[in-house]
Amino acid sequence: MATRVSLRRYPSPVVTGSGYAGLNSSNAVGWFFSLGAFTALLAAVIALNSFKVGGLPIRAFATVGVLGIVGLLYTDKAADVFKRNILLLTMAVALAALGGFVSLIYGTSISNIGQALMEVHLQAMVTILAAGILARVCGAKAAATAIIAVVALSASVAALQMLGFHQAWDLRKALGPLPAEALEGVKKGALRPSGLSFSPIQLSTQLCLAFAAFAAVRDKVRKPSKAGVKPDPLILLGLIGLCAASFAVETRAPVVGAMIFLVIYAISRRSAGFALLLIMGGAFVYFVGPTLLAAIQGHAPRMTKVDDNSAVGRFTMAYYGIRLFLDNPLGYGLAFDPAGMWGKYWFDLYTMPAPMVVQVHDLHNFVLSMMNIYGVGLLLLAPLAWKLLRQSGGSLIFFIPYIFQILFHNSGPFYNDNLIWFVIAAIAAANVNAGPEVLAHVRAGGRKFALVRHTGRAAQR
Repeated sequence: MATRVSLRRYPSPVVTGSGYAGLNSSNAVGWFFSLGAFTALLAAVIALNSFKVGGLPIRAFATVGVLGIVGLLYTDKAADVFKRNILLLTMAVALAALGGFVSLIYGTSISNIGQALMEVHLQAMVTILAAGILARVCGAKAAATAIIAVVALSASVAALQMLGFHQAWDLRKALGPLPAEALEGVKKGALRPSGLSFSPIQLSTQLCLAFAAFAAVRDKVRKPSKAGVKPDPLILLGLIGLCAASFAVETRAPVVGAMIFLVIYAISRRSAGFALLLIMGGAFVYFVGPTLLAAIQGHAPRMTKVDDNSAVGRFTMAYYGIRLFLDNPLGYGLAFDPAGMWGKYWFDLYTMPAPMVVQVHDLHNFVLSMMNIYGVGLLLLAPLAWKLLRQSGGSLIFFIPYIFQILFHNSGPFYNDNLIWFVIAAIAAANVNAGPEVLAHVRAGGRKFALVRHTGRAAQR
């Protein structure tokens, strides 16, 4: 039948992206359960990295349990989430097959291959589905708010650690031992704050993802109105929060990525004045912020340094990663450990800046790490990756700080990062809420109306 669209007066409030407005009591129970489970799994991903059973993190078992429950309770939504994430799930399966094949060729033990497949690929697939269903039930706004709240809690603990509160450090140590990057300042008497997260790098990555969730979901909510094409002042406030937290964690990449995002975002919104204002504001924050931080800490902050081993060693690690790839383009498999392979390259490396970093660190580059793990076979997955990027649409711009972060650190999709699946789930829920099954608000003559789709004789709201 022909489909017609008409304007019908609709009483306020109506269903919004939060997924809560207008729910009856039984649905409200499901909403609170889904939001609670979504938040609990988020907290486990961020804070419970050291708690394992049989070599696997306990959060993996919790995620499997939650997926089983919501899969039974919300069969229709589960089927739709599976359908909408089929490309992402296909990528996980393809990477698992490729990684297993390369690992076997390189001689990795079956037990190590199985462990890596469960920790990385299987856990990713389970999280994609569980987070996707939970976000669909509780709504995009609620899911994004949960992400921001949990990451902000970890960042708040990091701020207390930066200010010297021993209780904040005791809380973090109770969650497990500190990794190497958190101990970089021990000789100088100052640890790098990590909040409740596993490491300062993980917290920085999570901050970038929290910003992406906030900005992308908000952008989709604003898109139906004319305000969606204008620069959003709250995006600037979100970036200020990202930069402030990055100063506390002493990580430079998110700040630089935020400044790059500002320029691209302002240009995309066709606002030259806004772009100039943002650039000036970003420059002010970057150069003045560390000075204020130094006054608080009493010593020169890491943010202002470009001569430390972490900064000058980036070129050395990049060179090392490229050499490893060129020597074995087929890849080293899922047990790839560059810190144990430097011996044969030391003659070329020892004269380079901060050569010792290759002996204790991974490559600090997501792209080079993936190339060395999976080899040239990744080219076979390029069309699938391109489809996923196209599917992300306009939301991809809000991941610029995250992209810049993973280009200089050991993190990324299917590589030391499970929080991204929660962010993708929240954004995907916003896409669904913006679809024809949800009422869209428009203004007409100063009065609120709802856009209602009519099919045949009955109106479907």
